[in-house]
Amino acid sequence: MKEYWEQAERLRRRINRKIHEIHLLRQRAEGMNGSGINDMPKTVSPDRSKMEGTMYKIMALEQEIQETQAEYDALLADMEKRIKAVDDADYRDLLCKRYLEFKSWNTIAAEMFISKRKAYYLHNKALKSLQSDAVQFT
Repeated sequence: MKEYWEQAERLRRRINRKIHEIHLLRQRAEGMNGSGINDMPKTVSPDRSKMEGTMYKIMALEQEIQETQAEYDALLADMEKRIKAVDDADYRDLLCKRYLEFKSWNTIAAEMFISKRKAYYLHNKALKSLQSDAVQFT
C-alpha cells in the first residue's frame, strides 16, 4: 500500500507541476503578443518564433498531462476494484477515504467518529483483509 500511495502522490504532483508550467507559459505568451494592458507601446512585430515555441511547449505539456492522468486514473481504478473486494463495509470506507480520496488520518477519524488510533487499528486490519482476500498489490 505504501508503494501505491507514493506512486499516486508522484503522479498527482507531476500533473499539478505541469499544469503550473502551462499557466506560466500562457502568461509569458500573453506578454509576447503585447495584449497586456499597460501604457507601454506595443511591439510592431512580435517574435513569432518565440510565440510558436511557447505554444508547442504548451501543447507538449498538455499531452504529457493527458498521459499522466490516464496512468493516474488506471491506478485509482485498480485500487477501487481491490477495495470493493473487501467484505467489511467499515474497512472499505476507511480504505476509500485514505487511498481514493487521499484524506488525512485526522479527517478520516473525524468522519468515521473514531479516534485516530482506532483509525490506524482499522487500517491495519483492512490491509490484512485485502491480503487475505488474495488482492495483492504490485
